[in-house]
Amino acid sequence: MAEILREDWDPIGIRDVPAASDEYDDYAPGLAAKLLSGASLQELTEALLRIETESIGLEGDRARAAEIAAKLTMLSQS
Repeated sequence: MAEILREDWDPIGIRDVPAASDEYDDYAPGLAAKLLSGASLQELTEALLRIETESIGLEGDRARAAEIAAKLTMLSQS
């Protein structure tokens, strides 16, 4: 999950900054809990958007959030 958040989601563009490799780690437990509780793709998308807009302070990118939500869902099913 951490790799998907860092390499694919990366809303602030720090993927190539080694010192920031753990930047998104704090979000993983909450997202993992949602996955384990059976959250829908829409619920995961909304959770990622809330992180982008409320926690990070960005506008939010719904298309990117939906793509990452799908990847996280596939990860949890493997």
